[in-house]
Order: sequence, then structure tokens, then C-alpha cells
Amino acid sequence: MAALLHKGENVRHNKKAEWGVGEIISVHSCGTIRVVFEGNMDVSIAKGSNFLTKEKGEENGNKKITPKK
Repeated sequence: MAALLHKGENVRHNKKAEWGVGEIISVHSCGTIRVVFEGNMDVSIAKGSNFLTKEKGEENGNKKITPKK
């Protein structure tokens, strides 16, 4: 069963470790998840919950990713 992911959570892509940590910007009802990864790389991932895993909280040294507007 896929993990429930929510806007604002930090995640990593299972197959693209080089993308680093990303922050979920939106979760659509169709399953597409929009994430901004390190370096402001904005990616929409179809069936995102199949490819993304939650990162541990900021208390473990993970920084919050803030997208450029």
C-alpha cells in the first residue's frame, strides 16, 4: 500500500537519488504529485506515491525546501 503524502512534506524519489530532498507543492486527486527538489527543480510525478518516500523531519537535519516564485 502506498504511503499517504501531503503538501509540505519532504520526500525523496526512489529512483532518482541525485535529485535530493524535495518538498511536495501539491497532491492531485488523480495521483499526480508536484514536488520542488533541491536546486528549484519543479517536477510533476504521475502516480507519485509509488515513487516518493517521506523524509524524516527537520529535527534530523533536513532543511525545508522553499520554491522560488
